[in-house]
Amino acid sequence: MRDVWKLGFILFAICAVAAGALAFVNDITEERIAAQAAMKLEQALASVVPGADEFKDETDRVLAVAPPASRGGRPEFSAITKVYVGYKNGDMAGAAFACSPSGYGGPIDAVVGVSRDGVVTGLTVVKHSETPGLGANVTNRDFQMRFVGLRAGTPVKVTKDGGQVEAITGATISSRAVASGVDEALRLFELASREGVW
Repeated sequence: MRDVWKLGFILFAICAVAAGALAFVNDITEERIAAQAAMKLEQALASVVPGADEFKDETDRVLAVAPPASRGGRPEFSAITKVYVGYKNGDMAGAAFACSPSGYGGPIDAVVGVSRDGVVTGLTVVKHSETPGLGANVTNRDFQMRFVGLRAGTPVKVTKDGGQVEAITGATISSRAVASGVDEALRLFELASREGVW
């Protein structure tokens, strides 16, 4: 009985030390991780809305025009997480839509740039958990460039679904996810334009 108490106390002490060490490391790295994420977002915004010298978070104003979720359904623009408007010399240069559609391995965090006239100007995948060598190819510039030039008003789909975007070989689910994110961004851009948001 005494050995059980002794082993229990030792196990408790080890767990307490490990938890303390994890908390300490988290405190040290938390700010650095947040700063890296902010820098990555700034780079993504600048790359998808070229020429913009300032970005403002307009998420609440833009999503306010979106219809609410139907009873028991999901919101129409559920993949859109943030909307930033890019300005050049005080005039709107375009909008950047941060989206997180569900891929094969989990959410694919991407930023889609749309010009004032509703044309995709850029796409950057910021974070993903897709299969290396297959779905992970959504980060390749060649794949991302397939979306540049697409216009609002035309549904964005992969060719297997009757669309215009060639999917990555062996990674149709990942390709579909990115296409759905771009499609939501363009549809929200079009709706916000009709509602006079910009």
